[in-house]
Amino acid sequence: MRSVGIVCGYDLNDELPGYVTSVAPLIARENLDFVILSGGRTSPRSPHSEAWVMARQLRGILQTPQVVLEEHAMTTLENLIFARGLAEHHAGAVARFVVFCDRVHERKVAALARLILGGRTIVRPVDHAVAVADRLFEPVSHLIETGIAMMPRLRKYLRAVAIFTKGVSGKPPDAALPPLLSDDRPLHRRRTSSRTLHHVRNPDPLLVRDMQLRVDR
Repeated sequence: MRSVGIVCGYDLNDELPGYVTSVAPLIARENLDFVILSGGRTSPRSPHSEAWVMARQLRGILQTPQVVLEEHAMTTLENLIFARGLAEHHAGAVARFVVFCDRVHERKVAALARLILGGRTIVRPVDHAVAVADRLFEPVSHLIETGIAMMPRLRKYLRAVAIFTKGVSGKPPDAALPPLLSDDRPLHRRRTSSRTLHHVRNPDPLLVRDMQLRVDR
């Protein structure tokens, strides 16, 4: 069973490189098999996803662990759902998740992590500049996303609202694959399938991005 890190991205209009620089030392301290950088294209002014921008910055700071890009998420809830799907696709049952986020979103991330990732999750917050409007809206966002996390049929509406408010199409970069479907029970809670799962050291080449090729293109 593996240890996997998840870095939640924030709007491309914010100072993402500075956020990643703050997160990098925390990643280095954890014994992680790989890290998932999660965040879709959340700004009409950028052709890239949050995950892509974070990978470009992280590559110049850390060479390990291996990095996987998740380029569909539009909300914190989707960060965790989609990242967990990728983690379990590559590593099978995950022994421990470590989620990295900013301090303003820490309570929401911790609540969602318990629901989506299970009890064996650690949240590592960092200080990050957040707009006053976002700080004021965060308690409302916490209630909405936590409630919708428990009502899966409503998640598509949350995604639609997020896409509309961000002014984007919701279509991921061309190289991104559709999000992997997963139910709401972490793999370690399900009946083990006889199907052999991919080991992260032999990943699907379409999902794990080589940072040299992916970031520099």
